[in-house]
Amino acid sequence: MDTIFQPGPPGNPRVLDTTKSSITLAWNKPVYDGGSEITGYIVETCLPEEDEWTIQTPKKGWTATSFTIINLKENQEYKINICAINCEGVGEPAAVPGAPKAEDRLLPPEIELGADLRKVVSIRACGTLRLFVPIKGRPAPEVKWLREHNESLDKANIEITSSFTTLQVDNVDRFDAGKYLVTVENASGSKTAFVNVRVLDTPGAPQNLTIREITRDSVSLVWDAPLIDGGSRVRSYIVEKRESTRKAYSTVCASCHKSSWKVGDLEEGKLYFFRILAENEFGIGLPVETVEPVKASEKPLPPGKVSLGEVTGSSVTLTWEKPEHDGGSRITGYIVEMQSKDREKWTQVMVVKTNEAVVTGLTQGEEYMFRISATNEKGVSDPRPLSMPVVAKDLVIPPTFKLIFTTFSVMAGDDMKIDLPYAACPKATASWLKDGAVLKETTRVNSEATDKNLLLVIKEACRDDVGTYTIKLSNSAGEASTDINVWTPPEYDGGSLVTGYVVEKRDLPEGKWMKASFANVMENEFTVTGLIEDSKYDFRVIARNAAGAVSKPSMSTGPITAKDEVDPPTCETDPIYNQTIVVNAGETFNLEATVDGKPVPTAQWFKGNVEVENSARAEIKNTDFKALLVVKDSIRVDGGQYTLVLTNVGGTKTVPFSVKVLDRPGPSEGPLTVSNVTEEKCSLSWLPPKHDGGGNVSHYVIEKRETSRLAWTVVSADCGATMTKVTKLLKGNEYVFRVMAVNKYGVGEPLESTAVIMRNPFGLPGSPSELEITNIIRDSMTVCWNRPESTGGSEISGYIIEKRDRAGVRWTKCNKRRVTDLRFRVTGLTEDHEYEFRVSAENAAGVGQPSPATVYYKACDPTFEPGSPTNVHVVDTTKNSVTLAWSKPIYDGGCEIQGYSVEITKADEEEWTICTPPSGVNVCKFTITKLIEHQEYKVRICAINKLGLGEPSEIQGVVKPQDKINPPEIILDSELRKGIVVRAGGSMRICIPFKGRPTPEVSWAKEDGELPSKVQIETGEDYTQLSVDICDRFDAGKYIVKMENSAGVKSAFVSVRVLDTPGAPQSLIVKDVKRESVTLSWEPPLIDGGARITNYLVEKRESTRKVYSTVDMKCTKTSYRITGLTEGTVYYFRVLAENEFGVGQAVETEDSVKTAEPPLPVGKITLTEVTKTSASLSWEKPDHDGGSRIMGYYIEMQPVVKDCIRVDGGHFILKLVNVGGIKMVPVNVKVLDRPGPPDGPLEGSGQSINLPETNNQECH
Repeated sequence: MDTIFQPGPPGNPRVLDTTKSSITLAWNKPVYDGGSEITGYIVETCLPEEDEWTIQTPKKGWTATSFTIINLKENQEYKINICAINCEGVGEPAAVPGAPKAEDRLLPPEIELGADLRKVVSIRACGTLRLFVPIKGRPAPEVKWLREHNESLDKANIEITSSFTTLQVDNVDRFDAGKYLVTVENASGSKTAFVNVRVLDTPGAPQNLTIREITRDSVSLVWDAPLIDGGSRVRSYIVEKRESTRKAYSTVCASCHKSSWKVGDLEEGKLYFFRILAENEFGIGLPVETVEPVKASEKPLPPGKVSLGEVTGSSVTLTWEKPEHDGGSRITGYIVEMQSKDREKWTQVMVVKTNEAVVTGLTQGEEYMFRISATNEKGVSDPRPLSMPVVAKDLVIPPTFKLIFTTFSVMAGDDMKIDLPYAACPKATASWLKDGAVLKETTRVNSEATDKNLLLVIKEACRDDVGTYTIKLSNSAGEASTDINVWTPPEYDGGSLVTGYVVEKRDLPEGKWMKASFANVMENEFTVTGLIEDSKYDFRVIARNAAGAVSKPSMSTGPITAKDEVDPPTCETDPIYNQTIVVNAGETFNLEATVDGKPVPTAQWFKGNVEVENSARAEIKNTDFKALLVVKDSIRVDGGQYTLVLTNVGGTKTVPFSVKVLDRPGPSEGPLTVSNVTEEKCSLSWLPPKHDGGGNVSHYVIEKRETSRLAWTVVSADCGATMTKVTKLLKGNEYVFRVMAVNKYGVGEPLESTAVIMRNPFGLPGSPSELEITNIIRDSMTVCWNRPESTGGSEISGYIIEKRDRAGVRWTKCNKRRVTDLRFRVTGLTEDHEYEFRVSAENAAGVGQPSPATVYYKACDPTFEPGSPTNVHVVDTTKNSVTLAWSKPIYDGGCEIQGYSVEITKADEEEWTICTPPSGVNVCKFTITKLIEHQEYKVRICAINKLGLGEPSEIQGVVKPQDKINPPEIILDSELRKGIVVRAGGSMRICIPFKGRPTPEVSWAKEDGELPSKVQIETGEDYTQLSVDICDRFDAGKYIVKMENSAGVKSAFVSVRVLDTPGAPQSLIVKDVKRESVTLSWEPPLIDGGARITNYLVEKRESTRKVYSTVDMKCTKTSYRITGLTEGTVYYFRVLAENEFGVGQAVETEDSVKTAEPPLPVGKITLTEVTKTSASLSWEKPDHDGGSRIMGYYIEMQPVVKDCIRVDGGHFILKLVNVGGIKMVPVNVKVLDRPGPPDGPLEGSGQSINLPETNNQECH
């Protein structure tokens, strides 16, 4: 009887799980069961600071290898031991590593998405979306559903439990497509997964609709593809437009395959809206529209001719003409730019709204270039440059007089005013002399100087005032002077009325005084004629009264040369006239200029190209030296360009003046056109006012009036364009319309239209004809028709399709959008209901009469006899039967297939026999029996639906009943080809289908040995199955199945990997045994347990003990040196492999190992006695016995070699033996002697001699 001991400690004790009140443990069976079966286990706990152990399992023990300790204190650490029990008692304990704590174990959340959810989930619009997602985690994680771009989840119904979450969306549409993110989070972390959902629907709205380019007759549109394509590729886009005055869009392009389009044929100046719709296989999607109306206009043309006005050292005055075309939008301003000489960059100086600008801040002497650009709401025109560079410098003019007369006369006692025009730049300094002396100014005599005129005023003139006055002017450019003669009629008339004057002349230098006037001169002025050109004369005047008395002659005029003085007209104006004169309506404005020229020029005023005539409001007050136009109570038409034209024989001078009168705008430019007249609406169009009143026209007021009434009614009070549409008019009434422009100064004068009668220029269209209903299925039909014979004079804009259920009363409109084709697919019908249809045409006059209603059509799928079955083939034959198989017909005739009929006939006959029941068979496979062996047959199959038999499908060729011989064929699926992975303790099933006729014999084998006895094999007609209920590591390997019949042999294998602890290491060897150490070496286990060997456990035990103790738990090599052994002790050793599933089986040393080594040599040897036949020896014990008792001594002898020669030398070995082992000691002996003979053979005379060799000897 074997001795029974207590069991060893359980292996690999570990913690599986913890909560705040429990700890779950697991362990492996002890490697050593003490020679008796393990009957249970005891689990003990102890607080770390105490030594009192508490048994947690029942006293008899716990039979399983896992246990949950309950009723523990939260966050308390415990020491835990596990002991095995057999019939001998409780064995050695195994401590659970560390001090496990009773606390809730945190498990990070996990999301387990099924294979269907990892793919894109596709669902039809209006269907129900349901996403089921299993989850894990401790504590139970919080679940949050989100959309990828934070879209709303208001439609979603979300359910959350501790193990799964679901999201359900009913009646899905395109906006429900996209990524659905599910996030689970607890204290251990968070995890996020997503599900892609594709909704099969019409596409969403295109993105980023942008106006790329605008001209006066076209607009270029650019857009991006919709974010939501409806689960189908966008096939094309529909481009539409509408005028801002209309509500309906018209199609520009119905099949645009790009993401851009140029819309042409637009009316200049009109406002348009545009929209784009995407289309896929499911229909037309949502539109994207332009937010603001787009005006068909472009940037203006460059301004007209640029002219240079006044130039100073720091400023330049520029004027220009308006652009020839404003681009379709009102000019909002002009940009003035300048460029200095030797610089490339243009600098913007100012933006003005008029056609004139004064550029200031220039540098004296610097050269500049200027250019002007016009702007409107669409942009900036190309610039128009000034044709020549301009140098900024002040104008320098030396003083010059512009005198027409040098002699002035005045009646004594009258006031005299002498106005002398002059020109000088800069302003000149004036001084007056009289008769060579400085003129003294008094209260009666005053002088005054302006920039352009010198004025001398003498009040109550007397004889003392007569004489020569000299005027001197001087400035930085020079000096000038001139004389003026002043005389007065006689102060005393001699007591009688002065009746006339006599003018006398004399030729200079020596002529006599002669009468120049032969008639009595009554005035104080006389023109002397008959003079000789370039001759010099002197003149004087004599007065005569009624008494006949004659006065003394007056002072002579001095020498005067008779010649014509011709100066072309010149003009000086105030600098304020260099800019536009701005006045308010009702105010008076003056246009004034100083005139010079000889002879005195004629002054004319023009406004535009029309000469200004004297009137009550426009007074022309021209003198010889001044031109003056006074406009009183100014109105808007007084604004504009005025021109002063000065003319004499010397030439012509024109001076421009610009005037702006701020007033209400004038009437719009006519005519006020009334177009597109119908019974209740019309369109109005007009041009902007010619006179805007000095302010931009902000909008227009449109009014209407019936000719039978006097009151006007406002149609629109804020029309921004020069066109509008008037609606809600009364049929047959006559209307007059008027338009008034509005600016910031008020409402302008109206522009009226002619009377218009509201009636259609065309009538309603006729009824569509020849309605036809096609493509009828259970929920839709297609309605087709022909165009009406009459369009009513207006193009057909669309059709209205209506349906009526036989059970209903009202007609229902079928189309939501305008239909322009002659066919329409009516959807949404109720299956098995009957409907009738009618169609109406629509034009600009309205909707015409509907067509006659069709007959009633039933909404149901059309049914026909089914098509022929497909893929008809012979599956198997025997000597008296044929087995057939086929697939369903491609077309079922519109109703369900009810069965199949199989017919057969002999190959040489035409009479077919039905093999199946009259109603057919429901499956796609049938065996025809009771056939004649080797007889040839023809076979055909027909499908059956409720309308009857369909077309037959015949097997090609003939069919012959005979037994088939097929070699074995093994059918391994993809999973078996990869191999089977099973955990230890689990069950394994290898099921392999096969084919072959006759049925092959099946045999199973294992590659590395015989099949274990626990293997169960089951074999049927077409399959074989190998099963193992409780797998362990020894069940891993290749399982080979072999099949054999008379047609051949076939074999296959399936690799099985059992996830278990590893097997025992191989070839454990003890080597290099020392007094205190040994070295172990081994090879890895043949069975690794399905996982990589992570390390080895090395253990030892003394021969007197039964329990092994651990030497090293983490050995990663296949050898280990064990040190610290007790000399002379007998040991056993074992090695165990460990993988991720635990510690495996052990390999032990077969024999015990004693820690000892060979003894040291004996001590001194003494020869005590010698005889002829014997010798007595004695010796001392070795200094060390090698760790083991000396068991005896070996005595060896060797004959003494006397008279040794060279052949006695060589290699000798001394062999020492005791119970501790054997030791070999080499000894080398060298004999000094003469050399031996040379190596042979010795060649000569055809003979050879072999020399002897020297051998080593061994001495024992």
